[in-house]
Amino acid sequence: MSKRTSVVKHLKTNSVINSSIQNIGDTHQANPVTRVIALQKEGPTFQGDLQFEDYSIFQREANWPDSQPNVIKRTVHHNPYIHVNNASIIAASASSIIHVGNLNYLSAESRIKHFRILLAQFHPD
Repeated sequence: MSKRTSVVKHLKTNSVINSSIQNIGDTHQANPVTRVIALQKEGPTFQGDLQFEDYSIFQREANWPDSQPNVIKRTVHHNPYIHVNNASIIAASASSIIHVGNLNYLSAESRIKHFRILLAQFHPD
């Protein structure tokens, strides 16, 4: 991995959640994984228990590409620095990465089962 120095003058981030990463500098490997059951419901509070095991999306094997292609790459960095003057980030969520620097290997996975339970709408005759 070719190394360079990260120089960051100003980085403002409001929120980094759900297995996300914010990193300044070199990273050899990052493997963020998120599993979420989200329930959005109108009406009274939910009285139940939601389990990952009850939903097939959390049981399936990830559908990764078969293999990495053979690529011959030669990189010449004319400047030994990665300069970031100003970055403003609202949010990073669900296995995402905010990264300034070198990253050798990334494998990220996010699985979300989202329910919306809405009250029946009133239709006057």
